[in-house]
Amino acid sequence: MSRPAACPTGDLAVVHGRIVTLDARRPVAEAVLIREGRVALVGTDAEVLAAAGDAKRLDCAGQTVVPGFVDGHTHVELSCLSREHWIDASGPECDSLAAIADRIRARDRAHDGAWVVCRAAFALHRKVAERRLLTRAELDELVPDRPAAVFAGLHVASLNSRALAELGLLDGAPPRGMTVHRDAGGAPDGVVTEAWERLPSFAAAVVADALERHERELLFANGITTAHTIPFGIGDIRALQQLHAAGRLGARRRIYYHVPRVTTLDALVATGIESGLGDDRLRVGGVKIFVDGDGGDGLGRPLDDTKWSEAELDDFAARAHAAGLQLWMHAVTPAAVRMAARAVARATAADGPGALRHRIEHGADYLDLRDVGLLRDAGVLLVTTPHFLASDAPDGEPIDRAPLRTLVDAGFRPVGATDTTGTVPEGASPLFNIGCAVARSGPQALGVEEALRLFTTWSAEGAFEEHLKGRLAPGLLGDLAVLSDDPFAIPAERLRDVQVDVTVRGGELVHVR
Repeated sequence: MSRPAACPTGDLAVVHGRIVTLDARRPVAEAVLIREGRVALVGTDAEVLAAAGDAKRLDCAGQTVVPGFVDGHTHVELSCLSREHWIDASGPECDSLAAIADRIRARDRAHDGAWVVCRAAFALHRKVAERRLLTRAELDELVPDRPAAVFAGLHVASLNSRALAELGLLDGAPPRGMTVHRDAGGAPDGVVTEAWERLPSFAAAVVADALERHERELLFANGITTAHTIPFGIGDIRALQQLHAAGRLGARRRIYYHVPRVTTLDALVATGIESGLGDDRLRVGGVKIFVDGDGGDGLGRPLDDTKWSEAELDDFAARAHAAGLQLWMHAVTPAAVRMAARAVARATAADGPGALRHRIEHGADYLDLRDVGLLRDAGVLLVTTPHFLASDAPDGEPIDRAPLRTLVDAGFRPVGATDTTGTVPEGASPLFNIGCAVARSGPQALGVEEALRLFTTWSAEGAFEEHLKGRLAPGLLGDLAVLSDDPFAIPAERLRDVQVDVTVRGGELVHVR
């Protein structure tokens, strides 16, 4: 393998802007000078122009500039692969199972692999005219000759007979944490949960091609300069390394190994790798696990789908912590959030809770507020995905959860996450999520600056990177986004529609709208 290329750097004077630095020493400025990829000066137009020398100029014409967004939890590789190789049935025009079936029948060669996979909306059974999911028999008729899956979100799917057989779900009890729905005769009817973990992954060359086709639109066009990502397979990790070595990696990455899909904890520990290995473009983050799945069955009815006993989770957390690996724990029920917090508290009892900043993914969206004391004492970081307030809502009704105002007032600094997998296209935008956090009804809305921090300073802290990014201050990376509107000057309900006009990574213009 060739040696990784030097991280691209640039000299750029960003002038005539309203620079929202999110840095307490100088919260607002007119201009920023970037030298060799890092912020060298924050000040007035006159100060920056006097020091700019031969640096390129970016005239913002009064537009608002913010630090480059840090997406604190996303699935970049899966999202790009989904766009390239899976059938998209997520749009409003797919408002019936009949329309989704038409999409599957009309699939092109890009979707003609070993599996036929279709992506549709969260809570699909509540959003289509038929008010149910596709059955095994219907999918058998649509795709008789190969495994097929229609995903409602990612945690719920309809499978045909070939898919059920390939995944070993036709006979016997499913693995712990997975639900297989059955018909009146006791046979699988096709609806399952947690099937995504068993789908085949992609070769590195296929992943690299998908990233180069779609990543810039997914990330840079949304102002994202850093993505904390969970690769879908080993091929994803190889592709990231190969693109980095060739100098073609887009946004900065911090990668989290999914256990058990990508590797085992024992195998990762045996390599000696710890969180932080890498450079400013590609770095090891740690380990991602699922404490529970969707917290319900395939039709949204509450169900305990916990994948661990408490003793098993405690042991895993202790071993990851001892190995120097930051731990991400997916939890979407209060009981799972509680169990994750207790596991961290026990794992870190000897050296203090903040040593590795272990995190509960979605914890800020699904906790029981009576557990705030437990969560604070455990020292866990809580992650939020604000667009869930809209994308997962039944029939457009607001969801009364994600108590962000209460958490921030209690001293928590939630990490903002798009959790993009390809299901909710608008949810890939941090600005859409920021708008959801600010414009929500009720007492849990955040202010604009706090919502910006979800995807800048607080998400950087969620990965030990506050000394590199999340603010615009001398010495930090020269990553920023120029916005189409000033988020502080428009009505809250318009925040979701703010666009990114220019994205700068390390002093280089990587997106111009």
